[in-house]
Amino acid sequence: MKQIIAVIPAKSGSQRLPAKNMAEALGMPLLGYTIGYAKESRLVNKIYVSTDSGEIAEFAGKKGVSVIMRPAKLCGEAPIIDVYRHALLNMDERDIGYIAGLQPDHPDRTISLDEIIKYAQKNDLDDLISVDAGGAKNGSFRILKADALKEKQVSIKAGTLADNATNIHSIADLRMAEAALRFKERPLSIKIKNKFIAKDKPAFIIAEAACNHMCDMNRAKEMIDEAEAAGADAVKFQTYKAEKLVAKNAPTYWNYGTTKSQYDYYKNLDKFGIKEYADLFDYAKDKELAVFSSPFDIDSASMLNELGMSIFKIASCLIPDLKLIRHIARFQKPVILSVGGSEIDEIKEAVGAIYAEGNFSLILLACTLSYPCKYEDAHLLGIKTLTGLFPQAIIGYSDHTEPEKNMVIPSLAVAVGAKVIEKHFTLDRTMSGSGHSFSVDPKDLKNMIENIRIAEKALGEAGLGVREREQKTRENARMSIVAKNRIDKGQVISEANLTVLRPGTGILPKFIDKIVGKKAARDISENEQIQWNDIQ
Repeated sequence: MKQIIAVIPAKSGSQRLPAKNMAEALGMPLLGYTIGYAKESRLVNKIYVSTDSGEIAEFAGKKGVSVIMRPAKLCGEAPIIDVYRHALLNMDERDIGYIAGLQPDHPDRTISLDEIIKYAQKNDLDDLISVDAGGAKNGSFRILKADALKEKQVSIKAGTLADNATNIHSIADLRMAEAALRFKERPLSIKIKNKFIAKDKPAFIIAEAACNHMCDMNRAKEMIDEAEAAGADAVKFQTYKAEKLVAKNAPTYWNYGTTKSQYDYYKNLDKFGIKEYADLFDYAKDKELAVFSSPFDIDSASMLNELGMSIFKIASCLIPDLKLIRHIARFQKPVILSVGGSEIDEIKEAVGAIYAEGNFSLILLACTLSYPCKYEDAHLLGIKTLTGLFPQAIIGYSDHTEPEKNMVIPSLAVAVGAKVIEKHFTLDRTMSGSGHSFSVDPKDLKNMIENIRIAEKALGEAGLGVREREQKTRENARMSIVAKNRIDKGQVISEANLTVLRPGTGILPKFIDKIVGKKAARDISENEQIQWNDIQ
C-alpha cells in the first residue's frame, strides 16, 4: 500500500504576525498543535516539517518528526504548493500515495485527519482543499496525490471539505483559537448567582430595564420585583452620562417618542450614579435574580466594577470602541456583547480584543439594531451563523421587536439555539420618554418566559428512534398479521387467508410474503394473531 506523508510548512517569518508558527496558544507553539494533530492519524506513515529556521527544526526534532530544510526562494510569499512539491522531491520515502499538507496556524481543527484522507481516497481526488464554514479557502489541510503533485497536475480532479478552524493572521485570531482550544473538551459555563449560563442549561432570561425607570428609584426597584415574579434570571439597566455619549445636536434615529435630539433624550435619563446603583445592587442582593447594567463609557464601567457588579454587557453600538471593550474585558468578569449592525470582521475584532485580555467568558447576542424591529427584520437565523463562527462562545438573542400576544419570537430564538434572551422591559408600555413602546410589561414578560420554558421542553433531544414514551403506543397502534378466517393445521396459507389488524404485538405486515405459501403448524382461529411458531 502506498504511503501517506504529512508535511507541515513552518517558515520562520510571517508578514502580519511575526514568528507566527512558534507563537504560543495556551502555552504551546502553534507548530506543536499541528504535529500532535498529525500524530493522531492512523493513516499517516511519517511526518516532516519543512522550514528555513534552525529553531523550528530543533523543536520538530524534539517532537520526534523529520525536517526538510527549504531554500529562501520557497519562503516569503512562495506558493504553498511549491513548498509541498519541494518536500516531496526531497524526502527519503518512496512509493508515496498522498501528501497531507498541514499549516501550523490552524491549531483548533474540527475534523480528524484520517477522515479527511479517507474522503480524498474515496473520491480519488488529486487535490483536496480545506474551506471554512463560509466556503473561503484556508490552510487547515491540503491532501495532494503525490503523482499529480510531482507532475504539476493537481487541478485536474480537485475538491473541498469544510474545517472551520481558526485561520490565524493576528493576535486577535490567536486568542480566538485559544478560546476554541480551551473549551474543546469542556464547553464554557458561566455562573451568575445561583444560575448557570451554558449550552446545556435552560436559556438565561434578561429583562432589559434600560432606563425605563425614568430615574425613579422606587420604579427601578419595582421593576426588579416584577421581573423576579415573572421568572426572569436577571434585570439589566443602562449607565451613561449624556455628555460622554452624544453630541448636543445629534438627531434621533428611533421610531418612538417625540424627542428631536439624542442629547435631550439621554440627558433626561442619566441621573443615576454610584449611590443609586449601590442601592439597587444592595436591594437585589438576597434575590434569586441578578441585577447589572450596561456601561457606555470607561468611567461608568469602572464605577460599576467598583460596586462589585458580576457581569458586564456591551451594547451593539459600542463594538467599534475597542478601548472601552478592552477596559471592560480586563475586569476578568463575564462579558455579554451584542452584535447588531456589525460586519463579521468588526465582530471578530471585538471578540479578539476581549480574548486578548485573557477573558474567555463571552456571550454574543445576535440582534437587529432597530427600535422597534419589525418581525421580518428579526433574522433569527443569525443565531446559527454566530454559533458557527464562534463555537467557543455562548450565543443568545437580544429582541427589539414589539410584543405580540403570543410572544413567539423569543421562543423561536431559543428553538434555533439562543441560550440567553434579552428583552426590553417596562412597567407600563403607555409611558413616554424612553423605549417603553417596544418593551414587554410584567404580564408579557411572564408569558414570554413561560413560552420559552415550554419551547425548551418541546425541543427535547436530537436524533431519531423509538423513545420510551412511544413504546406502548407503538405496540398498540401498529398492526400485525391475523387470520382472516379459520386456518386448519397443515393448510397452505394464502394471502386470502390473511389480513392486518391492531395491535402490533405479532408479526409485522411487512413479513406477509414470508407467510404466504407456508403451512399452518396448528389450527388458527379467525381473527387470531399469527406468530412465527404457527407456520412451518
